[in-house]
Amino acid sequence: MKQERIPVTIITGFLGSGKTTLLNELIKKHPEKKFAIIENEFGETGIDGGLIKAASDAIFELSSGCICCSLGEDFLFTLENLLGSSFEFNHLLIETTGIADPISIIDSFVSGTTIQERFQIDSVICIIDAINVENLIDKQPEVRKQLAVSDLILVNKSDCVQPDDLKRITELIKCINPTGTVFTTSYGHVENIPVIDIQSFSGKAIEQSAMSFCKVDRSEEKQKQSFIHNSTKQTIHKHDICSVGFSFKGNFDVNKFGHWIQNYLYFNQDSIFRVKGIMSFDQTEDQFIFHAVRSSFMFEVGKPWNKEERFSKLVFIGKDLNAEYLEANLKQLLTKETDTD
Repeated sequence: MKQERIPVTIITGFLGSGKTTLLNELIKKHPEKKFAIIENEFGETGIDGGLIKAASDAIFELSSGCICCSLGEDFLFTLENLLGSSFEFNHLLIETTGIADPISIIDSFVSGTTIQERFQIDSVICIIDAINVENLIDKQPEVRKQLAVSDLILVNKSDCVQPDDLKRITELIKCINPTGTVFTTSYGHVENIPVIDIQSFSGKAIEQSAMSFCKVDRSEEKQKQSFIHNSTKQTIHKHDICSVGFSFKGNFDVNKFGHWIQNYLYFNQDSIFRVKGIMSFDQTEDQFIFHAVRSSFMFEVGKPWNKEERFSKLVFIGKDLNAEYLEANLKQLLTKETDTD
């Protein structure tokens, strides 16, 4: 009997944004869950309920019934330590440090075969400070990257800014990550916001995200010239992270695409954060859901094409993306009888 995989929620966000407050809120909101928590800044955060006893080496039980441990230098060892403990848990929460690049942790769950057998990412959540995010986004590249790779973005402390400010912040977020879902919150309260078990990394969610993104005509915006202008404060937010999407009719050559994407991701792993899409390959009856994080990628078999007209839609999220170069290369990977949009 195949063992059910444990869902993983990764919480990221810059220093002081409210990550630990959110973590406490999730524990309270889901008393039915047996959470295991990996803290990147263990001992400095103050999880409600406190640590009541050591369950095993470096693992502590919380009064809520959850367990908590510190993220050591070896992430795989930390996961093995959790799995080897006597505590049975059904959801893993990971809180990254405020200045961390979360991509390395995300990549661990995509690239590691052993980890994939036991865990599956449910979602990546970025919580931001509405008061300071506009200043931080210009000065701290980590903030832009945290926003770019997240599935769900929570604009915290929204009660402390004006509605016009919130609107501008949301536009700024969408400019960096058009595929992310944005909610506003205060004090990390998420009573009416779906945060757990939203399956953002599932084939269905990736398909919907790619379809929605590629449905929008961005030819006039040209990526909004990569800035948002505020006429009141006369500030310009420049960033080098963007998303580009491509739509193609027909089929890709499976061998050509596999060879190209493996090399492209390997040589551009520092600038490509995530790629997701729905694809059609020649000599196959089913759709394929494609997902990549940095240099690691995977395919998931989707629904049969049947008599539906075949197409492919791909979304690249990364730094300094060259849309023309990508499109030209992708066109070379289509089968000869294929036409592009």
